[in-house]
Amino acid sequence: MKIIKLKRYKDDRGSLVENTSVTLFKEAKHFFVSKSKPGVVRGNHYHLRKSEWFYVIQGTCRLIVKDLKTGKKESRLVKAMQNVMINIPPNKSHAFKNVGNDELILLALVNEAHNQKDPDTFSSQVI
Repeated sequence: MKIIKLKRYKDDRGSLVENTSVTLFKEAKHFFVSKSKPGVVRGNHYHLRKSEWFYVIQGTCRLIVKDLKTGKKESRLVKAMQNVMINIPPNKSHAFKNVGNDELILLALVNEAHNQKDPDTFSSQVI
């Protein structure tokens, strides 16, 4: 799991968070936004080709990542106010659980466009 800290600016109008990493946008070819109710788990899968970057827009989640080769698991609590992008590379099973009281909103940037005929998504229970 790789983490990039984003820059956050705040003034009397509100706040703005921006990416300054060239790497992130060299890789991104597709994006999606998911919304999950409290207690909901998303993921429990892995990819052979896809590398995904996740940003928590709203809420709090428990992210569990499992290395398919070693079986080693990593767990991380991720909150919207942390302003981080988290990378899940190929061959890492992953799942997000909304552990907050509010809706969880995730933004994902992916290194290849989604193809329904070849989704590169394989079930793997993490949570």
